[in-house]
Amino acid sequence: MAIPRKFLNADEELLAELKPHWIFLFGPLFTSIGVWAAIIVILIVWANPPGWTNYPIVILALIPGLWLLGRYVRWRSYDVALTSTRILVRQGILGRDTVQLRLQRITEVNIRQELFERLLNTGSLIIDVQGEDDSMTLEYMRKPAVVQRVINSQINEIVGGGEREAIPEDMLPRDQRDQRDRRRRDDYDHDDTDQHDTPPFGTTASAQASSSDRTDPGSTAVPRVPPPGAVPFEIRDRLIELDDLRKRGIISEEEFAAKKSDLLNRI
Repeated sequence: MAIPRKFLNADEELLAELKPHWIFLFGPLFTSIGVWAAIIVILIVWANPPGWTNYPIVILALIPGLWLLGRYVRWRSYDVALTSTRILVRQGILGRDTVQLRLQRITEVNIRQELFERLLNTGSLIIDVQGEDDSMTLEYMRKPAVVQRVINSQINEIVGGGEREAIPEDMLPRDQRDQRDRRRRDDYDHDDTDQHDTPPFGTTASAQASSSDRTDPGSTAVPRVPPPGAVPFEIRDRLIELDDLRKRGIISEEEFAAKKSDLLNRI
């Protein structure tokens, strides 16, 4: 479940949403597969088991399945969110626990990985908090090195020592990913329309002029010019996307102005 926007302050921006790695499910998953495989082998070898064995076999099959289901529910209900000012950790279905940690209080962000965790690109983040003896531990984090770098860059921006790093696409909040996908589909639709307006599907300007001359010898071909102030859809969408990147701090004001000028010169 995503972090509800009601948990955010008015001037707070949700930067990233993180889910635990699938390794969180490995224990009950492999146990369930092993138990179910053993039960199948027993039933095949033991062709005619007594009737009293049905209940123990069913119970034996249900125990790892229930363990796997419970672990999956915990995985689905566990969310870690990075905002412009805090780290939010939210878990639970019926009872919800929400823990917040302000970025200004973080002194160190360290990574702990076993060998198999390094191979699977997962691990734990150990977050040291100013004035606290105990650290906050975020286990089973995907791409812990990337998450560590993103958190550090946001802390640097807050204290004035650097700029925020671009958030990887797979860590963006769901609504931002959906918005990005819609823009990509719109860009694809516009590109597809432009392709059908050009040869071999469309008609060239010279062919249109020749056709006009054949139908009306006294007429002259007049190029179609967009009305003053009109901005093509593709350039307009690019400007909107650039403005969104500027507001999120991914590009600077100078880069935005230079790209905007370049796009407007194409009109």
